[in-house]
Amino acid sequence: MKKLLDLALDIGEQMIMCGAEVHRVEDTLFRICKAFGAKRVDVFIITTSMVVTLHDVNGNPFTQTRRLTSAGSDFDKLSKLNALSRKICSSDNLQVDWIESELKQILNEKSYPLWLEFVSYSIIASCFTLFFNGTIIQALVSLFIGLAVRLVVLFSDKFLNNKIFAKLISSVVLTALAFLAHAVKIVDSVDEIIIGNIMVLIPGIGLTNSLRDLFTGDSMAGTLRLIEALLTALAIALGYLLFVFISRQQTYYAGVSETVEFWQMAVQVVTGVIGSVGFGILFNVKGKHLFAVGFGGGFAWAIYLLLFSLIKNEVICYFIVSLSVSLYCELMARIMKAPTTVFITPSLIPLIPGASLYHAMTTMFRGDIVLFGVRAVATLQLAAALALGVIVSTAIMKIIYTLILKRKVSKR
Repeated sequence: MKKLLDLALDIGEQMIMCGAEVHRVEDTLFRICKAFGAKRVDVFIITTSMVVTLHDVNGNPFTQTRRLTSAGSDFDKLSKLNALSRKICSSDNLQVDWIESELKQILNEKSYPLWLEFVSYSIIASCFTLFFNGTIIQALVSLFIGLAVRLVVLFSDKFLNNKIFAKLISSVVLTALAFLAHAVKIVDSVDEIIIGNIMVLIPGIGLTNSLRDLFTGDSMAGTLRLIEALLTALAIALGYLLFVFISRQQTYYAGVSETVEFWQMAVQVVTGVIGSVGFGILFNVKGKHLFAVGFGGGFAWAIYLLLFSLIKNEVICYFIVSLSVSLYCELMARIMKAPTTVFITPSLIPLIPGASLYHAMTTMFRGDIVLFGVRAVATLQLAAALALGVIVSTAIMKIIYTLILKRKVSKR
C-alpha cells in the first residue's frame, strides 16, 4: 500500500506542476486511492503542499506529505496524466510496474523546442497589439520586444528562480523598449505595444483560477493563488511605473474607443485565434487539442463582440461568453478525453483583462487615485465574471452527467 500511495502522490504532484486545478487533483487522488483498495481516503492540497492519508482494508493508516516547489502549464502531460488516472481507476488488475512504466514514459515526453517558445512570445505580443487596434508598425515592434521579453524570462528563470521578480524585470525591459521605439520616431504611441506584451506576462490565468478555487470551496488554495496573482500583477505594474518614473517619460493614454469598425472586429477575431494558439504552444498543447483551442479563442471574442453590441455591459458579456466557451470546452474535453483545463485556459485568453490592468497603471502614474480604483475594481470584476462563468458551466455539466448516469442505472 505504501508503494501505491507513492505512485498516487507522484501522479498528483505532476498534475499540479502541469497546471491542474486543486479540486480536480484532490478528486483524482481520491479515486486512484480507492481503486488501490483503500477504505478511507483524505486528501488536502494547497499550491505548495500535498497531504494524503489512506486506510487499508485492515484499518492501518498511511500518510504522506509532499512539498510542491514549482508549477507550470504543461497541458500535454496533464492530459496524459489524466488518461493514466482513468486507466488506473477502471482497471481490475493493477500492476505497480505497469503504472511506474507509464508514468515514466509520460514524464519523459518532450515539450515544444525553446525556439518555438520565442516565436510564440513574439506572435502573441504582435497579435494582441493588433487585437487592441494597434498598427502594423506597432505590431512589428511588439514582435521584436516579445523576443526580448522571452530572453529576459529565460535568464531570470535560470539565475534568479523568482517568477515575480522576473515579471518585474520583464515589465521594465518591455516598457523601456516601447518608449525607445517612440523616442526614435518608429511609432507614435506606446500603449498598444505595451498592452500586447503585457498579455504574455499578465497573471490573468492565475487570477481567474484563484477565483474558481474560491468559488468551489477551496478557500486556502484559492487565497494563495489570488495573492500570487495579485503580487505578479503588482510586479508588472511596478516595472512599468519604475521605468516611467526614472526616465520621466510622459504617458498619453487616450482611453478606450467605443466605436470599432467591422474590419477591426475581423482582425480581433483572427488575432484572437492566433493568440490562443500561441498560448496553447506555450502551455504545450498538442495535436487536435491545439485546433480546438484556436477555435475556442476566436469563438470567445466573436460572441463577445456580438453581445457587447446588444448589451453594452462588459461584465455581463464576460460572464455569458465565459459560460458559453466553458460549455464548449467541457464538450471538447469529453469528446477528446482530456481535462477541461487544457481547453478553457487558452480559449479564454482574448478575454483576460490585460488592457484593463494597463489602464489602471497609467491612471496610477498620473495620480488619479479615484479613476485608478475604478479601473482596478473593473479588472477584478472581469476576472470574477470569467471565473463564475467557468464554475456555472461545470455545475451544468455535472448535473447533466448525473442525470445521464441515473437514467442508465434505471434502465438496468
